[in-house]
Amino acid sequence: MQEKESDILLDIKNLHTYFFTDNGVVKSVDGVDIILKKGSTLGIVGESGSGKSVTALSVMNLLTGTKGKIVEGNIHLDGKDIVNISEEEKRKLRGGDIAMIFQEPMTSLNPVLKIGDQISEAIIEHFKTSKKEALDKTIEILKKISIPRAEKIVNEYPFQLSGGMRQRIMIAMALVCNPKVLIADEPTTALDVTIQAQILELMNELKKIVGTSVLFITHDLGVIAEICDEVVVMYCGRVVESGDVLSIFKKPRHPYTEGLLKSIPKLGEHVEILESIPGNVPNPKYMPKGCKFEPRCSKSFDKCREEEPPFFTYSNGQKSRCWLCKKEYGGEV
Repeated sequence: MQEKESDILLDIKNLHTYFFTDNGVVKSVDGVDIILKKGSTLGIVGESGSGKSVTALSVMNLLTGTKGKIVEGNIHLDGKDIVNISEEEKRKLRGGDIAMIFQEPMTSLNPVLKIGDQISEAIIEHFKTSKKEALDKTIEILKKISIPRAEKIVNEYPFQLSGGMRQRIMIAMALVCNPKVLIADEPTTALDVTIQAQILELMNELKKIVGTSVLFITHDLGVIAEICDEVVVMYCGRVVESGDVLSIFKKPRHPYTEGLLKSIPKLGEHVEILESIPGNVPNPKYMPKGCKFEPRCSKSFDKCREEEPPFFTYSNGQKSRCWLCKKEYGGEV
């Protein structure tokens, strides 16, 4: 199913992000295509090391000063290429058109600055307002995300707040400039289940109010089911399956997605041992020749070891990078 150009907000095409280390080149993101529609929430899921966070850092242009570099591909925001722009344009983009919520707020917030000063900084930078106006807008956004005693919290430091409250502060910082795209990199991982549910509910509400499109990165498929419209499954720096959430959960087409779904405990179902995917993610420097998932796949055959599969697209728009899909089409493999 072809997307209408007017519906596409963020378009990542053939993205290759490599890290050039003393021990060789690590292909963290190796040919990724992702489309984020206007007003929607797209989930990116996969094990640690699959390239989820590096994809987000590439979009945010936060690789400067690291050994990472975008070596190929394009990232378009509202039709504009944001890879080949000046450093000044990148600074305006970050926190303005694109904002990010990180996994651990305690390491993202400055411990020696008051909460109000940290949020106000973005407002002053992007809107060139006075400190007084920025503080008023800060209090306004804190109230919008249901933070109690907002007037007092702006004068407190991160260590004085709970984990859930700090994560709400990070959401406020991300949304204060009304970004077009909000990237949430595992924002609920370090929180207990009750606070996690509250944060997800808050993000759902704010998406409707602010109108921001969300790129939600997680390893938790339960979270994907709760908050996302569409999902992209990544493995070894590649997208192996994509589609709307209902289709992926109802009938996964890739053995990796199937394995991830089977590892989720189900209410009312008692099992002694949860199913798991055997083996480990391969070393990025020593990738298998054919399908990258083949060494861990119980359904693999000779062609999987010899040649990496292309994407096969189903009538519902679901895509899967697996030779088994060709069999389902009635083709020879």
